[in-house]
Amino acid sequence: MTERPATYRYRYFFAGEPVGEGRLEVRPHEGGARGVLQAEVSLPLKTRQRWQTETDRQGFSRYFAERVEARETRVFTVERLEEEGLVLVTQGKESLALPYLVPYHDPLSLLLALPRLSLEPGEVARFPMPGGRAYVERLSDLEVEGRLRQHFRLRPGLTLVQLEEGLPVRLAQQVGDHVFEAVLEGVEEPKRRRRWV
Repeated sequence: MTERPATYRYRYFFAGEPVGEGRLEVRPHEGGARGVLQAEVSLPLKTRQRWQTETDRQGFSRYFAERVEARETRVFTVERLEEEGLVLVTQGKESLALPYLVPYHDPLSLLLALPRLSLEPGEVARFPMPGGRAYVERLSDLEVEGRLRQHFRLRPGLTLVQLEEGLPVRLAQQVGDHVFEAVLEGVEEPKRRRRWV
């Protein structure tokens, strides 16, 4: 998913009703990858969200930013400062420096790393995250319309992710009494820019 530039288009559903759409653009970047997810969701308030990650060669997070625009705008960033041995966490005008101990994931880098995990059904992997940890459990494969999908459960948040040929094709999370879903609609290769000589 991170070897070639591509844009993944998703439709969002809540309780089976369409509530928005998003675009995840992924491209190689400085030995790792860069992913940007931009989403518009109406639940019932219309919000715009932008998540950005930059990863190292192993797929761990070097930089993460989350921007949510609704009634007000919130910005949250996590930056790995290896030379200083720190992780800088910023929310609004507040910043906190934590010691950098081990490579970690952010929510988007973890999603990009799923296709490279070699877990068998029933196995669980644990990954550090700033302020905690994430668990990835490989569930039994699913067959959907004659195609086999790998199935994962991510915690915290209890998100279910289905991969087909290495692509996240469906994500589902319980929100209150209903399910929020992201369903892959299509994949686009970035248009090549014309060079004028």
